[in-house]
Amino acid sequence: MAPKLILFDLDGTLLDEEKQLSTENREALLLANQKGAEIVIATGRFYGGLPQAIKDLSFVRYFILMNGAKVYDRQEDRVLYRAEIPMEIAQQVFSFLGGVDCSVDCYQNDHGWMDEKYFEKIEYYLKNPHARELTIRTRTIVQNFPKVVAQNGDSVQKIQSYFPDLSLRPKVMEQLHQKFPMLVQSISMPANLELNWETATKGHALKALAQHLGIPMAETAAFGDGTNDLTMVQFAGIGVAMDNGAEELKQVADQIAPSNVEHGVAQVLNGWFC
Repeated sequence: MAPKLILFDLDGTLLDEEKQLSTENREALLLANQKGAEIVIATGRFYGGLPQAIKDLSFVRYFILMNGAKVYDRQEDRVLYRAEIPMEIAQQVFSFLGGVDCSVDCYQNDHGWMDEKYFEKIEYYLKNPHARELTIRTRTIVQNFPKVVAQNGDSVQKIQSYFPDLSLRPKVMEQLHQKFPMLVQSISMPANLELNWETATKGHALKALAQHLGIPMAETAAFGDGTNDLTMVQFAGIGVAMDNGAEELKQVADQIAPSNVEHGVAQVLNGWFC
């Protein structure tokens, strides 16, 4: 039986290496929707950072954003689920990462923020040109980043860093785990590290959305490639990992799809709905 609720990660999954939505994938999404499936975008991005090609998919009503920090109903302009990092914890993380050779930015109130000291050296911190372009396009550059964030609210949706020296990332991840065990760590793009609140995962968001829609988890599916997709691939009735995905994800998936550059999403969907 074809799933009734299907989640799709963007980078490395639905989008190709140029961050584009292929005609094959777009047509497969439309077909699945016409056959009765609810199509959901599940991404680490905030809504304003979505590619226009994704926003133009008029049949997509629900969005899981910032790794599960927010479930958004576009049709009713309503937040269905929210899980954010308390400001006190966020400030402690900013202070810790400030002493590490990595960039620091965050999403707060559906907006991206970055300190100008990182932006001035963005080519050093973000080697990948696509990650760099996305960051430049979706961050507001400020002085005294921690102070600005503290003035903007009492919580943060997601914290992100990029490591110019990747050998440093595992050490920092272990230190963060010891200091902040309540935070979920994930990797979705080359050289990055993402931090969310413990209930801000795509899996938690999937469960919340399925319950809201009255769809059994057994009738859900999820496509992903990164470790931020791990929980939704585990929790979904059918968990699909891309062939280009992280090994940890492939180990828990029910199915392996061809890579994102081979329109792997379309190949699997067409097998279910054609």
